[in-house]
Amino acid sequence: MIKIQIKTQIGSFKAFVFLTLFVALFLSSCSTSIKLSEYGVHTLAKSPNMPSTNELENKTTKVLILTISNNKIDIASQANLGKSLASKINTNLAQAKSVSIVKRLSNDSYNKIISNEIKASELAKEVGSDVGQVDYIITGTISNATYDYQFKEGYFYKVKTKKGTKRLYQPPVIYYQACVAGYIKIFALPRLNEMKSISLDECSSTSHEARYPSDARKRNDSLVREAGEETISKASYPLKNFFAKKGYIYASKKRGGDMIVRTTLGSSSGAKQDEEVDIWSIEKYTNPLTKQTKMIEVQVAKGTISNQITSEYSWVIIDDILDDKSIHLGDYIKIKYEEGFFSAFGRSIN
Repeated sequence: MIKIQIKTQIGSFKAFVFLTLFVALFLSSCSTSIKLSEYGVHTLAKSPNMPSTNELENKTTKVLILTISNNKIDIASQANLGKSLASKINTNLAQAKSVSIVKRLSNDSYNKIISNEIKASELAKEVGSDVGQVDYIITGTISNATYDYQFKEGYFYKVKTKKGTKRLYQPPVIYYQACVAGYIKIFALPRLNEMKSISLDECSSTSHEARYPSDARKRNDSLVREAGEETISKASYPLKNFFAKKGYIYASKKRGGDMIVRTTLGSSSGAKQDEEVDIWSIEKYTNPLTKQTKMIEVQVAKGTISNQITSEYSWVIIDDILDDKSIHLGDYIKIKYEEGFFSAFGRSIN
């Protein structure tokens, strides 16, 4: 009986959470639904560092995802964890539509694959043409994988009811937990420079009623893989931010003090209504000590993608222009991927 009550409470809480999420999403979509006819043409000054033709083409980045190393850890190898993690990375990046995932049908060793990709990238650079080379390689290593279980004896307890005190029994339970830790890295070709390292560290748990400690499952590969997938779910946000496509600003409209800008980032490149974006400009920076000058990325504003989207472009609502900054033609946007409260909450429940 108590078990049914607990499940009912959890179910009611989940229903409340999802209802709250639905209302929040509904209100959010309403605020980003605009009519272009309500806005008048607005002229923006050109950026002093307009994007080149190649940059405007915004060619799709090609990525090769290698199987994550199980690092000779028995639990990881038994669950085929490295392959599972690589597959999860593939799925998350494919959903973002920011890269092209390259497949290689090869039984070559890790080092041979890397060597072949470097050669292809160097050849493409020499001939100035696409020879099927990739731009980045994603790989990684599992540093630890654990699987534990614990048997809890059954016990009696008392609860108060309208008719008095009632004695109930909680049957024995076996609790399981699997944890995975490690890292994934992004390397740029042809020099194989390490561009980003992302740590992995998550756990998953489950339980069931039992009669004896011997009822415990001595091995649970699916739970180990689930813990691994949780690590990739969390790591997917910095991964997608790294590979987020740029959308260059080439038009603007205004309605009173409200501004919207038209960008080259369309649905075919991952643009979706309500996605938050950062707006960047390329500016010249001079080091006050060395007097050396270089070009740097500077964030100038924040915005949200509206409902006005095609496969080739999107209109972005400007939410906030940062202090002392201004938006120019030729500035660019990048989708800002962040783990929301409900996503993190869902992982914590699991």
